[in-house]
Amino acid sequence: MAEVKLQTYWADCDPAGIVYFGNFFRLFEQVEEELYLRAATPRQALLDAHSVWMPRVEVHVNFVAPIRNGRAIRVRIDPQFKGEKTVRYELEALDDQTGERLASGYMTAVCVDRATFKATPIPAAIRKALGGGV
Repeated sequence: MAEVKLQTYWADCDPAGIVYFGNFFRLFEQVEEELYLRAATPRQALLDAHSVWMPRVEVHVNFVAPIRNGRAIRVRIDPQFKGEKTVRYELEALDDQTGERLASGYMTAVCVDRATFKATPIPAAIRKALGGGV
């Protein structure tokens, strides 16, 4: 499991001053990107080297409390490998000051071959970058 601190901005919010629900997915993607950065292995370079894509096939979020404009949050991400071809990212967003749980959910990605778009095993280097060893 990893935890990433993020700052929310006016551009993330709806007219009520709370983070727009669709932006949760962008924030979650940003946290996933941090896993690759922390492993010093750029995601795009890995995808290119192995001729694969990692499309999302399922996403779900439970909104517990609003994230207000300008709040810092911490997002926990826990990649869970489901067989050879699938990874499910368990996610939890917390208020950075209070620790209050704001949202939880998951994203599921499947590794696919670029040429055929058919499911293929997740390469060892990508598993390692995501914290799954080899």
